[in-house]
Amino acid sequence: MAIIGFLIQWPTLITLIMAPTLLIMYRRLAKREEQIMIHEFGGDYLEYMKKVPGFVPRIHFPGFTKREQTKGS
Repeated sequence: MAIIGFLIQWPTLITLIMAPTLLIMYRRLAKREEQIMIHEFGGDYLEYMKKVPGFVPRIHFPGFTKREQTKGS
């Protein structure tokens, strides 16, 4: 998400060139760190991964349940 902010704030050629490279590098780093966490914490971390998204957080609306949120769609 920060990389998108950089592109908006500094829309230069170098930023456009660096953005895909940074995205790839951060993705690789995250995968490597996930493997370390799985090795360290095992099944507990795997359960955590099922509940928590990796890069983009979920938006929760206080006071609404899942049932109430899906009624409008």
